[in-house]
Amino acid sequence: FFFPQRVTTLQKPGHSGTGTTTCPAIHMKRRRQSSIEAALLEDIKAHVNASASLLGRTLLHGQKAGDAAAAAAARRARVRRSQQIFQGDAGLAVSLQKMREEAAAIGNELRSLEAAIAMPLPGGEVVTSGGLRVSLGAARVRATALREERARVEGAVETVSSHVPEVLSTIRQVPLGPAHHHRCQTPPLLAARLRPLHAPQLAADGDLRGEVVPPRGARPTGVIDADKPSDTVVHHYVGATLPPHLCLAADLEDAEDKDDAALHAALAAGPRFLLPAASPAHIRLALHSTLQDALCCCCDGDEVILPPGRHSAAALGRLRECVTIRGAEGARSTVLTNGADDASFVEASAKSISLVGLTLRARGGGEGVVRVSRGWLSMSHCAVECGGLEGVRVLGGAHLSMSHCSVSDAFTSGIQSSRPAPKRNTYSAVLSTAFSRTQPHLHSL
Repeated sequence: FFFPQRVTTLQKPGHSGTGTTTCPAIHMKRRRQSSIEAALLEDIKAHVNASASLLGRTLLHGQKAGDAAAAAAARRARVRRSQQIFQGDAGLAVSLQKMREEAAAIGNELRSLEAAIAMPLPGGEVVTSGGLRVSLGAARVRATALREERARVEGAVETVSSHVPEVLSTIRQVPLGPAHHHRCQTPPLLAARLRPLHAPQLAADGDLRGEVVPPRGARPTGVIDADKPSDTVVHHYVGATLPPHLCLAADLEDAEDKDDAALHAALAAGPRFLLPAASPAHIRLALHSTLQDALCCCCDGDEVILPPGRHSAAALGRLRECVTIRGAEGARSTVLTNGADDASFVEASAKSISLVGLTLRARGGGEGVVRVSRGWLSMSHCAVECGGLEGVRVLGGAHLSMSHCSVSDAFTSGIQSSRPAPKRNTYSAVLSTAFSRTQPHLHSL
């Protein structure tokens, strides 16, 4: 877009020395070329930004539809599990009735056998209720066994009748197994009778807030552009425009020899950019107006780039995709905030999430400003300002890695771990609190 400029100089009249002046026509030509170049660059930027915005809207619409379908499927699965639970509740009543009937039958047989033992035949034999002749000793052994069996069944009936709420809770929540039998002190006979009634655990794959919609995972191939199915990773930019250097380096489809439908499809696929890496690959660039829209479109492998300023999003409280959220100009310029009534600020529950160059300024979040419930959270060059609330909490089985980070103004400890940190976890955070009596430290619950 740049043209060579030749400056023609003319010697002033009456001068034979070195003084020169520029021709006015050359000045006009240079200004005209500069205006053409500027207009061309602005046109390129406008087309790239329009394409990136169109891709952002397309991804947002598609992901919302997919999330709604996943939520509907989760609700249907929850209804099926509820039906199984109700069947288990009804089956418990049926099982109780059968055990009572069995205890009564054992009692009738025992009474008949005791009457026969009291009046044996002359040869020392006993006639049972079924008409069989048995020896007196065998009849007494059988009577003893019937008494023990009746005692076991009546004991099971009494246990179930007196602990119905606990048994129903067991059926609703956790499938009974050998370990659970030992933990809940369930009688073996009762466990054997209730084994067919076990219902699956509710929300087994959900997070601590009962969310049962699964994470999106990796973006399927060919979703963005059927002609280039390998382009599945998207960098999501938040703001009015993409950075100027990306606009000039991005690749748009050639508009020549394309009908309107093909041109719209090419623009909807978004601009492409060659990602410099060990294995170079093309990524797509999407533009969003808010951080919430960007997070709603993310799949595994995507990256969200934030411009300087304050940003907030409810989706930060349920990060379940392997994404990277990056501040374009570092933590001093890019601030994430939340609402005073929010239960949490940032909750990570994915295999790998990265926060880079961000300031997390909490105004609410009683369960911890940053909560790592599962997976791995990596924080680099971040500042966590707790505002007198709980700091960073790492639950059992989750992992946290912090590098060049600071945690300040925490109510108790800056970082709390529900178990001793494994050796592979690294904590190189600078911790401080608002209370002079509390020293900076890592606290394990």
